[in-house]
Amino acid sequence: MSEASVSSTAAPSGCAGRARPALLAPLTILFVTDRPRLADSLPRPADPAWAEIQVASRDEWPAGADPDAVVVDIPPDDPEAIEQALAVAARLRDGPAAVLVLASGLTKRQRVALYRGGVLACLVPGEDAEELAARLASLVAAKRTASAAMRRLREYTRRLDEQLRLAQRLQRDFLPRRLPDIAGGRFAARLEPAAWVAGDFYDVFRLDERHVGFYVADAVGHGMPAALLTVFVKKSLQTKRIDGKRYVLIPPEEALRLLNEDLVSAELQEAPFITMVYGIYDEATGEFSYARAGHPKPLLVGPSGSIEPLEGDGPLLGIFSDAYFQSCRRVLEPGRRVIFYSDGAERVGPGRGADSSALLETIRTASLLPVEGMLDAVLDAVRTATGGDHLADDVTLVALDLDATAA
Repeated sequence: MSEASVSSTAAPSGCAGRARPALLAPLTILFVTDRPRLADSLPRPADPAWAEIQVASRDEWPAGADPDAVVVDIPPDDPEAIEQALAVAARLRDGPAAVLVLASGLTKRQRVALYRGGVLACLVPGEDAEELAARLASLVAAKRTASAAMRRLREYTRRLDEQLRLAQRLQRDFLPRRLPDIAGGRFAARLEPAAWVAGDFYDVFRLDERHVGFYVADAVGHGMPAALLTVFVKKSLQTKRIDGKRYVLIPPEEALRLLNEDLVSAELQEAPFITMVYGIYDEATGEFSYARAGHPKPLLVGPSGSIEPLEGDGPLLGIFSDAYFQSCRRVLEPGRRVIFYSDGAERVGPGRGADSSALLETIRTASLLPVEGMLDAVLDAVRTATGGDHLADDVTLVALDLDATAA
């Protein structure tokens, strides 16, 4: 590698007596070429100190080089030099150095490819020296500004990522660490968020020695605002009325009504629309009582794979102050499964929209699996339908599985 010091200078004409503009501060330029003598013929302004030009071969990157700009020489009909320029641009894409090429006779297609690859400008031998110096300094300044903005953006993204990871851990801490044991059956649950945090939420909790409550809630949308609403639901849902040493279980329809009143009276700036289904299972009698608030209907799955959507009406939570939620009851026979799910589970078809029929078929096909395997089969189907990378919506599944041999 050889070095050549070149000029720096008097202000451009018309600027006499003024301070040198910041854009025209002395630059360090690395000229990458297999024709080192060409450096002496680069266009130069009258100012002998406008830049220091260092020359490097295409096969050797000088150790410790930290140029303001890199100019890659592209001889006529040399595709390897174009590839070299693209490689340099890729290497320096996130840094402050501007990458340019010096070439004549490039086709439009070649120029477009270079620009798309990160090259900022195509210089032509014989350009006016003063104009070239000003243009080069301007490009370098723009790249420095963009590079500084990218560094700030990456730092902001890193901090935001840390905060979202923490929010995810905190939200998961609100989920039950262990599902309650019940006589003659068991619970299973799955939650997979579309983003760091979910707008879906579930809980399964023992109410007393014979009753277990469980629900799935879905705040409209997903991400942080929806996730905060799930915390509101967990803290606001009333399940018992306690009077001294006595208590009364609040039925699901009444619990949803009280929760709806809390949401409406909170007068949050943005309407907190939430769908929810809440149920109570009585181990002693097998009775399952539940109520819906704009949520997908619970599914009753039989031992032979039959599926019955369970009826029950009720509006979304947080909209109407005088909302009514229908009381529903069903005695569950051994070998049955009750499934609560969020609407993200319906995205199992080939299209992007929800498809409840495809979900039912997936459940029917997996109905002979253990309940955990059936829920995993639904999640796998959703991942497959969305390409396996990012889910289009949060997916939550909670199932009550009763043993076929239960008395």
